Amino acid sequence: MINKPSDFGGLCFSRVVVVGANGAGKTWMARQLAARLDARVICKDALALTTRWQQRPRSAVQAEISRAITAERWVLEGGPSILLDAVLARAEMVVWLDMPAGLRLRRILWRNLRYFGRTRPEHPPGNRGWPGVRQVRFAWRAVAEKDRFAAAVEGALAGTSVPAARLRSRSDVAAFLAEMDASTHPMTSVSQDIF
Repeated sequence: MINKPSDFGGLCFSRVVVVGANGAGKTWMARQLAARLDARVICKDALALTTRWQQRPRSAVQAEISRAITAERWVLEGGPSILLDAVLARAEMVVWLDMPAGLRLRRILWRNLRYFGRTRPEHPPGNRGWPGVRQVRFAWRAVAEKDRFAAAVEGALAGTSVPAARLRSRSDVAAFLAEMDASTHPMTSVSQDIF
């Protein structure tokens, strides 16, 4: 596992998994990477949700993910359930956003206020944000289940040969993206001021 952004060292890749807990900044990071890699963003929530926060069966979601990752260039984002064997067999890099719980909670609250009564762009229509009991539980789990989440990611990555960067702060993220911009990839610099 690559624990420091400075260890990134110009690795070349075109298929990336961005994993993180609720509010870690997965969607933002996936967009940043996709712009630099000229790749498609695959949002697990977009594949899993129908309407009113109802979930498709897990087998159907896994089948959709398996189809999506047959492409040559992609950035897949989601929680630890996306770290399937088939995904890790295709991925060339895993970026784990392991942000502090307080920061994640603030982000969850902010985005629910930002999309009050509306559907976030990465979700299918009919999945409106705050207010609701579901969102309160969601925000609480972002803080309460940090250790369980970390154990799930570590377990999924154990024994895999895919390089993984564990980014624990906004400065880690900025350094990681700066390292990418300085590498040999022909990338486009994308604003980092919203992370």
